[in-house]
Amino acid sequence: METLIKDGKVRHAYMGVGITDVTPENAKFFHLNEASGAVITQVEPDSPGAKAGLKVGDVITEVNGQKVSDAGHLQVLIGQHSPGTKVNLQIMRDGKQMSLPVTVEEMGAKTAAAGSNSSEEHGKARWGLGLANITPELREQLELSGDVHGVVVTNVEPGSPADNAGLTRGMVIEEVNRHPVQSVADAKRELGNVPKGQDVMLLIWNNGGSTFAVLHSADKESS
Repeated sequence: METLIKDGKVRHAYMGVGITDVTPENAKFFHLNEASGAVITQVEPDSPGAKAGLKVGDVITEVNGQKVSDAGHLQVLIGQHSPGTKVNLQIMRDGKQMSLPVTVEEMGAKTAAAGSNSSEEHGKARWGLGLANITPELREQLELSGDVHGVVVTNVEPGSPADNAGLTRGMVIEEVNRHPVQSVADAKRELGNVPKGQDVMLLIWNNGGSTFAVLHSADKESS
């Protein structure tokens, strides 16, 4: 209200990153002992977050010494600051704690990335996924920007780990267990490297935003 009276408008601060919650399912993939914090799923080019050195997979645990409980809480904490303010983030990156200062900017022409919010069949028996490389035709059909790289989900077997995780046709798998994939061959290799009985975490691009999804191994019970 004070800002509205003073400036005649409310100026929203943003970092230019997409975020999602740390969950009990994905916490272990980020080397975390507890399911709290906000995971970065996207970093907008030339955004405050990019300039500060934030990366996909970083977990923001504190803002100016205040613990972050989840993605929604992080949005509230950042929203309390005026554009141009420097905030100190505590993050976990590959199991290591780091401090990064970020100068938030005003949300204007750029919009903060949303949080959560040749065909080759592979891994159907284990994960229930059919995959294809991104062709120019598929990129146009799915309206993918040039900075989206990965493999397209072409088929999801009903009742499979992929189906249970909510994957659907047209989604793009960008990472497998934090390893970027550029082709079906990459995805095939990374999915094949997952030990029997272990889950796998994917970075998924869908409807203009990225999020993490954990697929539970179908052979876990028999292992």
